[in-house]
Order: sequence, then structure tokens, then C-alpha cells
Amino acid sequence: MTVKKNPNADSPGDFVGRGGLGAGGGRTYTGSTGGKSIVTGKKSSVSKKSKKKLKGEKKRDWSDVKLTDRREGLTEKFLENHGYRQSDTPGKPNTYTYDGDKVKAYSAYVKGGGKSGVSVKTFNNPTLKSLRDWMGY
Repeated sequence: MTVKKNPNADSPGDFVGRGGLGAGGGRTYTGSTGGKSIVTGKKSSVSKKSKKKLKGEKKRDWSDVKLTDRREGLTEKFLENHGYRQSDTPGKPNTYTYDGDKVKAYSAYVKGGGKSGVSVKTFNNPTLKSLRDWMGY
């Protein structure tokens, strides 16, 4: 059986094989081996760091802020980056208002029966992680 790297592969573990008589009569197969060699079954010797460089490292938004940070103004900047704007009138969709030290964000929603409304979420000095979770990251 002959095994070669799949030229159309997205991952380093994708191969194309052409079998002889003992391997299925010349049938072609494609598949992922999960990073293991199709011949030896051993894990690739390429480090994860090198693979990230090859794929192009994905940078998360706000990479200069730790997920556990609680900074003054973080909530407002986060909401504004997602299309919210400050309002003096509570209850308008895609706006936020101040309630003492807290920030209230208002979001429009539509329920299954076609009913629509505005939901409110109150933030009291949240972490970046909790803001990202709320936004659905």
C-alpha cells in the first residue's frame, strides 16, 4: 500500500492512500488520523507551538486584558465595541445606562411565538470573561 500526504488536506494528519490487491483492490480513501502517522500510529513530532505558527495563531479580542481583570470602564468599552451606546432613557434596545456604580445593558429579543421585548442585564464590576460569556463567545 502506498501512503502519501493529501495535497488538499487542512490538517497535518490527513492522508490519501492507494491500496494494492491486499488493501482493497486500488480503492482510494481519505481520512484524518488525529495527528498520528497512518503507518506507525505514533503521534507527530511537530510541537504544538510549531503547529500554531503554521496555522497562524488566532488572537482573541482584547488580548492586552486578562480574562479575570475587572477594570473601570471595561464594561462600557466592551458594550460599545458590540454596538451598544449610552442612553439616558432606560429600556431602549442596544443601549446601556448607569444605575449608581452598576451598568445596565438593554437587548432586544424575539420569542418563539413572535413576541418581542427588551431584556436587561445588570453588570456590577464584571470580569472580561463574564462579559464575553454574556455576549455568547
